[in-house]
Amino acid sequence: MYPLLYKDSRYLHRRPIGLMEVVTQKGNDEELRKFYRSWYRPELTSIVVVGDFEKEEMEKRIVATFGSMDNGDHAPEREYYTVPMHDGTLVKIIKDKEITSTSVKIINKFPHREEKTLGDLKRSVVNIIYTYLVNQRLTDLTQQKGAPYMYAQSYATSAAGKTDRYMSLATTKSDQIIEGTKGLMRELLRIKKYGFTQAELDRKKVILHNDFEQMAKEEGKQSSAQIMDAISNHVIYGEENTSIAFKKEFVQKVLKELTLEDVQELVNHYINLSEDNRVIIVTAPENTVTPSEEELLVALRSVADEQISPYVDLDVDEPLMHDLPKGGGIKNETFSAAMGITTIEFTNGASIALKPTDFKGDEIRFSSMREGGYSLASLENFDNASMASVLVSQGGLSKFNALQLERILSGKQVYVAPYINRYNEGVTGFSSNKDFETLLQLTHLIYTKPRKDVDKFEQFIENKKEYNRNALNSPDSYFTDEVNKVMMQNSPRTATLLTPEKLDKINFDEAFAFYQSRYSSAYGTRFFMVGNFNVDSVKPLLTKYLGSLPGKKIPSKYIDHGIRPPKGAHRYDFPRNMVDKSKMLMRFTGKYPESQKARIEMGLLSDILTIRLNQKLREEIGGVYSPYASSTILQRPYSCYRMDIYFTCAPANLDTLVRATLHEIDAMKKGISAENLDKVKKAWLKNRKGSLQTNGYWRRVLEDQWTRGEDEQDFEKFEQQIQDVRAEQLSKLARKYLNRKNHLEFVLSPQH
Repeated sequence: MYPLLYKDSRYLHRRPIGLMEVVTQKGNDEELRKFYRSWYRPELTSIVVVGDFEKEEMEKRIVATFGSMDNGDHAPEREYYTVPMHDGTLVKIIKDKEITSTSVKIINKFPHREEKTLGDLKRSVVNIIYTYLVNQRLTDLTQQKGAPYMYAQSYATSAAGKTDRYMSLATTKSDQIIEGTKGLMRELLRIKKYGFTQAELDRKKVILHNDFEQMAKEEGKQSSAQIMDAISNHVIYGEENTSIAFKKEFVQKVLKELTLEDVQELVNHYINLSEDNRVIIVTAPENTVTPSEEELLVALRSVADEQISPYVDLDVDEPLMHDLPKGGGIKNETFSAAMGITTIEFTNGASIALKPTDFKGDEIRFSSMREGGYSLASLENFDNASMASVLVSQGGLSKFNALQLERILSGKQVYVAPYINRYNEGVTGFSSNKDFETLLQLTHLIYTKPRKDVDKFEQFIENKKEYNRNALNSPDSYFTDEVNKVMMQNSPRTATLLTPEKLDKINFDEAFAFYQSRYSSAYGTRFFMVGNFNVDSVKPLLTKYLGSLPGKKIPSKYIDHGIRPPKGAHRYDFPRNMVDKSKMLMRFTGKYPESQKARIEMGLLSDILTIRLNQKLREEIGGVYSPYASSTILQRPYSCYRMDIYFTCAPANLDTLVRATLHEIDAMKKGISAENLDKVKKAWLKNRKGSLQTNGYWRRVLEDQWTRGEDEQDFEKFEQQIQDVRAEQLSKLARKYLNRKNHLEFVLSPQH
């Protein structure tokens, strides 16, 4: 793509990573040092420090460290380069074995417009509005049967060389590149000719207004990383860097004054059929039959001659629920003072654990869980059941289809969706305080009024067939899928990428019936809620919407079908990589105790192994870039562990690095250094401290306690259990669990 995007520009020949033939050229050492001295100098450097420190002390340390550096006697002047405009349209058809989807990109180049004044800032606000409106239009079209493309988006972005780009792209079916290209351009020209409707603009004004209201509530709760990013982007790219309070006031003032004419100015700037300064790129899998460059240009020209009709807006002015539930009853309520958690049990067999926090000014995290999942499906119904929640979610809720539902929820800070995993099912979502009742209404409808939309099912299956047909072109995707099959010993219950032939056999009636079998009752379901709320205030709503869910007794235990990883030591080689490198996944498996202490020990062991692998494989041998080990402890379907070791290397070095890895493991069995153990303990304790200030972490704590049967005493012991781990314990752990008895090696190697 580079020759088209950077035509006649220095950027075409000066890529950031450089050229290895220059870097490795014999006798080039001094040239490299000269380059470093020329460009890594104080006047081109900014230092940004964000965090918990004393300002004066930090300034002293910065001056002491960097103050003596100078720019050198002959520091070259920094030049700024441009990307020249060009006549005509540049077209490129790119086909490759590893491309996993077919897409067309239409890129228009413009001189960069800087953002320095409040007028420029207003334009950026209008751009936010415009980008939402155009992409909502493009997305709405994908909801319709017979849509010309599967996915599309359109937006402006800045690029190198004082250039802005207006990007429009569509993902199409492999045999519909021309149709997708024309469909994309047709919608853009519809906007160009008729503009947006007032209703569309008003909806987005509400959304953006609410976004900044929400943002303002979090101003004092930004992380250091967020503040650092804002300052860095200001320094490097010239982006505005103001307080959230100022942004809120400014944006909301702009919204009051904003008109359709303001948006149309951007439409006219971005959307045009001029063939100058335009690039068209088609990317497709290798075996795709693609149109010629001239056919693409002719297709785009032909759209301009079409009689394009005005857009007909969809506006739904109805409440989400006409008939509200009368509510259920509370069977029991308990409170853990140590953890600040209230647990309410409803008479319908459902329950909820509530943890109020003030980590965010206006955020509620919400989920539910019950054992079962598609482990309960018959073998004949497995594929239907494994896709049930996704298929049903496409249809909307109650009497509203997906697009109507989107309109009803427009402007609200709320999301919730069902999921069905192998061993459990439930919902997951979030909301603001203001929209919490809407979240509960959506949850109630997910259980009581799923909507069966056959057209959406058929469209989803057709799109999924296109995606799955090419997904395994990616060597990494293929590798992951094959590892999954081996671990499941090719069981017909393996959740793998379904072939087009298998997707043709998906039965929507059966999938819908399985969904209903799990969501027709909330019996045995535990809900979890963490965030900025008052328990007494939300209790009536919880009783109304969750306590009223159907409570018929249904199976609430998963089925263990006895699927286990292969035993013994095995190597599986998958010669699928398109480049001359190998990826190694070493995996140790086996039964493992299900206790918090045991999980901590295995986690510390994997982190220490990562340190040793970096020291040996990367620093000493120089054969890999970033090797790492990770541990996973599972309870379902049985208590077990996985210790994974990953690295990528040159194929000729693979066996040497494997031997070195096993040598490091053997060394850990003999002893673990106190220094490494202390290092990972400190990292764990620091991460724990930070995590305890986030709603997402606390929701996982509630979920884990419920699924593992742990309580506040386990929670209180966590940090002490980290401190109590001794090096000899971990050596013993390595001797017992990192043995060759159940040791699998998976290699993604180059094609022969």
